[in-house]
Formats: sequence, C-alpha cells, structure tokens
Amino acid sequence: MSRPQRHQPQRHALVLHAAADAARETPGVAFLRPGLGDLLRGAAARAPGGGPVADTRMAGVRAERQDHPERWHLRIHLAVRTGHRAIDVTRAVRARTETAVREALADGGEAPAVSVTVTVTDIT
Repeated sequence: MSRPQRHQPQRHALVLHAAADAARETPGVAFLRPGLGDLLRGAAARAPGGGPVADTRMAGVRAERQDHPERWHLRIHLAVRTGHRAIDVTRAVRARTETAVREALADGGEAPAVSVTVTVTDIT
C-alpha cells in the first residue's frame, strides 16, 4: 500500500472546496463541524510576503492523497438537521462528495479513486 504523499496545495484546496460545497449543499446537512484545530487556529494562514496562501484547511473536511494509483480519502464531520435521518444524510453526502471531487479532479484522463467517511457529530 502506498503512503500518503505531499502534493500541490492548489490541488488539495480544490479537493477540499469541492467536498465542502457538495456536503453543505446536501439536504439535511446543518453545517460542517470544525475540529479543535480549526477552532484554535483563528487567523488565516499567510504567505511569507503577507499574501494569502492556497487554502489547504477546511473546517469539517480532511483530505489525504495517495499515489500509485492516485487515490483520495476524505473525512467529513457534520451536523444533521432535526427531522432528517442521519443514515440517509450520510449516504447522500458520501455519494455527492465522491462525485464532486472526481469531477473537480477530472483533467481529461481517468478520474482518481475517491473514498469518503462521514461522521455525524450533532443533530440540530
């Protein structure tokens, strides 16, 4: 099994944004749940010259990439709206996120494998 690899921050940001947007737009999702690091971080990262760097962190979404063959694994933490079944929401989020990330990474070649783990942290 290949080990996780460092990769281009822009590609990582693309994956995070596609996954977060797909999850947020899924019916029944109240919000993505930030982790402790997201809560403590506060200020946005800055490049040495003072400009913004590629956003490689997204509250509620983590992504790891493996090479040979290219494969992405995403972990999404979210809150479900009251009145929605958590199992139905997690299935929908997983399917929408996998599709959105594959489409975002499609560059005319074969789309990479994408797997998604969804954890419900709250029902609001």
